[in-house]
Amino acid sequence: KLVYSGDTRPCSELVSAGKGASLLIHEATFDSDLSTEAQAKKHSTVKEALQVATEMEAHFTILTHFSQRYPKFATPILREEFAGKVAVAFDFMSIPLSRTHRLPSLLPVIQDIFAALVDEDDSNDTNYVTW
Repeated sequence: KLVYSGDTRPCSELVSAGKGASLLIHEATFDSDLSTEAQAKKHSTVKEALQVATEMEAHFTILTHFSQRYPKFATPILREEFAGKVAVAFDFMSIPLSRTHRLPSLLPVIQDIFAALVDEDDSNDTNYVTW
C-alpha cells in the first residue's frame, strides 16, 4: 500500500486509511521548531510527519516538500528509532520503488550539505536554496 500526503496538517483520517502502509510519502515543509508557521500555513513539520508515520505503522517513509526558505536539515529523522525506515526526497528526484531501501544511506551526505548551507546562510537570512 502506498500512501501520499499532500500539503496538509497531520490528519487522523490519513493515519486510519494508511494503516500498515508499505510506503508513506509525507510533506515536511517545516522544521520541527517552526510549528507555529506550519499551523498558520497548513503544512506539517518533520516531527509531525514522523508522528503520522509512527501512528500509521508505515514500513518506510519518504519526507519531501521542504521549504526553501528554511534550509535546515531535519535532524529528527536521524534518530535511531527511524534508522533505515525514513528518507528524504527533493523536487524532480526519482528512484525506482525497488531501490527506496537505499535512500537512508544518503542521509549523512544530505545532512552535511544542509549544514554547509545553514553555515553560509547565518549571516544573510534572505538567501534561498534552489534545487
